[in-house]
Amino acid sequence: MRNKALYRNIQRLLPTFEAAARRESFTLGGEEVGLSQSAVSKQMSELESRLGHPLFVRAHKQISLTPAGDRLFKAYSLAASQLIDALEDLIQEHSRQQIVLSTSTANGAFMLLPRLGELRECFPGREIFLVTWDPQGIEPTGQFDLALTFGKPDFPGLETRPLFADILTPVCSPEFLEKNGPLRQVSDLLKCELLYMQAQHPSWIGWRQWLREFSLDLPKIHQPMGFNNYYNTIQACLAGQGVALGWLRQLGNMLESRRLVTPLPEYMQTEDQYQLAWPSDRTPGFPIQPFEEWLARQYGAAIPGFPLPATKPKV
Repeated sequence: MRNKALYRNIQRLLPTFEAAARRESFTLGGEEVGLSQSAVSKQMSELESRLGHPLFVRAHKQISLTPAGDRLFKAYSLAASQLIDALEDLIQEHSRQQIVLSTSTANGAFMLLPRLGELRECFPGREIFLVTWDPQGIEPTGQFDLALTFGKPDFPGLETRPLFADILTPVCSPEFLEKNGPLRQVSDLLKCELLYMQAQHPSWIGWRQWLREFSLDLPKIHQPMGFNNYYNTIQACLAGQGVALGWLRQLGNMLESRRLVTPLPEYMQTEDQYQLAWPSDRTPGFPIQPFEEWLARQYGAAIPGFPLPATKPKV
């Protein structure tokens, strides 16, 4: 307790010390902090007494710092500079109308980052701060304005708006298919290296669930290659390391560029949907309709080769 009281008393004297040291004058330093020359001199004597070190060399109408004073002045100046930077950041964040957009790593990497220009056009005049959080894409403290998530959020106190379902089918690189293909039926997958993401949420569909849709199961001796996030799973797939279960709404860019291909016509549609979510006690202070319509237009349309009804943008 004594140390805390000592430090508080020292902290009380530091602004006066900094002003006097910077101006090299008790009189000029006092003018900055609203004290007389004698009051500044008294406070500096108190500070020196508490620290056990002389801080100033006092000459006629002139002061200079001792080595101890110079050390304290540099440390205080550094801390003050960091405090000013933090204050400026906080003030600018408030004034520039920042939107904190929360989503999963995969949604961010595959859906939003490739089209940043279009994303920014959905929120004109606003700064977008993208936060990624797995598995559902919702920053758990609720410090976000809008979230793009998949499946009904587990977190209470959220308003949601459903967007569209996803389509799941095997994907691989053209090089892998050339080397290991052709794949003519679903059972041919069991001869391939199957890349998978470890399920982190009930909404996630893996190989076992997908194969059971076609009356198949993984052999007990099969040991697929696993990852703890979908981004790494797809990176391995792009590198020709195996076949991944493709969430086609996310992978549209790679399918269009033929970096990935769909070797089989079989697919399943998810029961869960992508959702927009926001805290129910804090209605977004900006229109979300442009973002919603862009998502529906860009990712909710029919996918060639997989004849499911497209999601029409809301008007």
